[in-house]
Amino acid sequence: MKLELDPKKVLAAAVTALVLLFALWLVSPYFQINARDAGAGKITSYRLFLGLMIMLGFIGKTLWDVLSPQGLAKKVSSVKAFALIALAILLTVFVVFTVARATAYYLDSSIAADDANYLP
Repeated sequence: MKLELDPKKVLAAAVTALVLLFALWLVSPYFQINARDAGAGKITSYRLFLGLMIMLGFIGKTLWDVLSPQGLAKKVSSVKAFALIALAILLTVFVVFTVARATAYYLDSSIAADDANYLP
C-alpha cells in the first residue's frame, strides 16, 4: 500500500510548522534570561509581543478549523478534533507560562534598577 500525500496539505503543514518555530524562536530569550542578556539589551518586549501574537493567532485558527466546519461542511474526525484541541490547550498553557516568565523578568529588572538607583 502506497502512501499518497496531497502536496497542498504538505505545504500547509510545513508553513504552519515554520510559523510556529519562528514564534517559538521569538519568545526563546525569556527562557535563557541572565544578567548579561539584560545588560546588553538583547531582550525586547516587541519580540515577545510578536511571538505571543503569532501563537495566539494560531490558537484561534486551530479552534476555528475544528469547531466551524462541524455544521457547515464535512465533519472533522473525532481524533483530529481532539488532537487539535489538545494542541490549542498546550499552546495556551505555553503562552500563559511565557507571559508569567516575562512578567517575572520585568519585575526583577525593575527591582534591581530601583536598588541600584536608591541604595547607597
